[in-house]
Amino acid sequence: MATPARPPPSPIVLFIYPATLLLGSLFSTISPTAQSTRRLEAPSTQPAGALAPSLAADLHLSQSPVNYFARKNNIFNIYFVKIGWLWTTLAFASLILAQPAFRSTSQQTRIRRTLQAISRYALATTVWYVMTQWFFGPAIIDRSFVYTGGKCQEILKQAGEARSNLTPSTQLETVFSAAACKSAGGIWGGGHDISGHVFMLVLTTALLAFEANGVGAFSLGSRAEGDGSRERKGSDPSDVRGDQDDGSGLARTWSLRFVWGVVGLGWWMLFMTAIWFHTWTEKWSGLLIALSTVYAIYILPRKLAPWRDIVGVPGA
Repeated sequence: MATPARPPPSPIVLFIYPATLLLGSLFSTISPTAQSTRRLEAPSTQPAGALAPSLAADLHLSQSPVNYFARKNNIFNIYFVKIGWLWTTLAFASLILAQPAFRSTSQQTRIRRTLQAISRYALATTVWYVMTQWFFGPAIIDRSFVYTGGKCQEILKQAGEARSNLTPSTQLETVFSAAACKSAGGIWGGGHDISGHVFMLVLTTALLAFEANGVGAFSLGSRAEGDGSRERKGSDPSDVRGDQDDGSGLARTWSLRFVWGVVGLGWWMLFMTAIWFHTWTEKWSGLLIALSTVYAIYILPRKLAPWRDIVGVPGA
């Protein structure tokens, strides 16, 4: 199997995620603005000393939060985070369609790289889907919330005291998810609400960053080979850049700009989530699940050859 033109990034780079959450959580604790926003958002069922409101419980505000990014209806949350996997898919597809790692190689290598990249994307998508969308019924995040004591509080209150004696599994059947609870006018509260925002944003940005680094490594290797060939053959420099004359070079450039733009905005929204939403434990549990997924897809194949033969390594 071919090796990348430069070594893949060290797993140490993943420490940017806990560092981001730590910085955001500390800011939310010491900032007067964040403290005033938390007081506005804290529901009656939440202890006054909670470090941050639950993401699922801040929909019934009588006043607007002080900071724009603390509002659930901010434009970036609605049109980027809420449909974040769509942006991830578009960015990933742009790499497959525009980058020479998947186009300017032999047919066998091109097919292998493409299938392995799609396998990595499919694995990440599957984890995202079962965690946040559906897992033989409610998603795992919703299931874990109910099993740790969470419930759709307003709906249960309206139904009377008898309903409070229902088992968690029965409650789960009655109000299937946080989305169903909110749409029915209830408050999804009382349990451990794993941060779906943290989980998705970490998984999205790490996936795209590793893939972009891989195609960047291949491009550097191709350029080095082209320079060596030009020196040996005495060809004109324009021969090496000939593939850019048909517009493919522009497509490659904008593909990477798009990918890194999604990564940058994803990191910023992760930082905003760290400041304004969820408790410490809810944010860190979402981080742990996301990093475990990233490790299995992008770090473990470097150490486990049979697994590497299946999912590959970006750029190899």
